[in-house]
Amino acid sequence: MQAYIFTVMLSFIEALINLPFSIYSTFVLEEKYGFNKTTPGTFICDEIKKFIVAMVLFAVIIPLLLWIIHVSGGPTVVITLAAASTGLVIILSILIPTVIVPLFYTYTDLEDGELKTAILKEAEKTDVQVAEIKVIDGSKRSSHSNAFVSGFGSWRKVVLFDTLIAQHPVPEVCAVVNHELGHVVHKHIFQQILMSSLSLILMFSCFAFTLGNKAVIESFGFSNESNFLYLFLFTKLYMPVSTIVNFVSMFFIRRAEYQADAFAVTHGHAQPLKDGLINLFKRNKGPLVADPMYSALNHSHPTLVERLQAIDQATKTQQ
Repeated sequence: MQAYIFTVMLSFIEALINLPFSIYSTFVLEEKYGFNKTTPGTFICDEIKKFIVAMVLFAVIIPLLLWIIHVSGGPTVVITLAAASTGLVIILSILIPTVIVPLFYTYTDLEDGELKTAILKEAEKTDVQVAEIKVIDGSKRSSHSNAFVSGFGSWRKVVLFDTLIAQHPVPEVCAVVNHELGHVVHKHIFQQILMSSLSLILMFSCFAFTLGNKAVIESFGFSNESNFLYLFLFTKLYMPVSTIVNFVSMFFIRRAEYQADAFAVTHGHAQPLKDGLINLFKRNKGPLVADPMYSALNHSHPTLVERLQAIDQATKTQQ
């Protein structure tokens, strides 16, 4: 309980520190460039919901990890912690689109018409089973647009932001959807889960060297030992390693984006995809170019120029 209370208090303090920056980002920067659609009331409700969701997750994760550390011993603690954490990652990947996102946005069914018919044809053409096509009311908070595919098998659904539908013609929306279906065909979600599992094994392997090493807690001025204290201090010590792991992870995520673009090209969407990306970057005021090292570490998607060049190359290869 003390560990949970400490985490709640620390999270609350961090939330208060970050709040002015969030307000400035939303109501100054986003407003300046015409993106913000969030009202003060919606902003406050969202911040409260995010904090409550985080506290609920902490109430499950922290006791689970501490219990595993307590009952496990030797090398088994690494595998047990990694397995439990991987299970949590999988559960969260299911809960986020089905439970957490609806706390902030409203899903509605895409109306029958040209767009719905075209998207179902894309699913049939790519041999990806799609149970539902949903529209999310992103325009209540921002004019940014996006699309994603969530769920597995008979529970899989395509989700479109209403801003994407409003800002793009049907061929461009279909090209974006085909790109997202490409992630499914290439099993990128499972690859990301595998990457997460490997990174968790690495992290908890490093944690095993920290656990029980009293010199670690004494170097921070503590004298009393506890599993939570070891875990908390380790998360701070692991940050440099985490940066390197993130660099590797970003490489594979960006590689997946190139593969999904190439997938759309093979299904005849080269030009609509290029037009859609240019439209997206114009409306979202995304960077045309970026420092290669900074982009490799911080951008989950390649820059516009990189993606357009890759699409042209994929088109030539196909020909």
